[in-house]
Amino acid sequence: MKDYYCVLTFHTTHHALNTEKVLKENNVAVKLMPVPRKVSSSCGIAAEFPCELKEAVLNICNSHHIELDQVHKIQKDSKHNWFAKLLNTAK
Repeated sequence: MKDYYCVLTFHTTHHALNTEKVLKENNVAVKLMPVPRKVSSSCGIAAEFPCELKEAVLNICNSHHIELDQVHKIQKDSKHNWFAKLLNTAK
């Protein structure tokens, strides 16, 4: 299991929804989500995708003239993960 993931942030919700559509049409595993607390953005929606696809995602967005705010690599915080806590208490 990876301990990180990447997210795109956007200036508007419209850009987030358009990006999801375009990336799915290009067979990129993408999931819209609230912007993580670690990240600041003017729009509350981010698009999560596998970090190993970063260059491909940026190329697709560029070729479709999609406006992005930033790309972030987010470290997962396992100590706050409720599922990990549940597994630790099940011992």
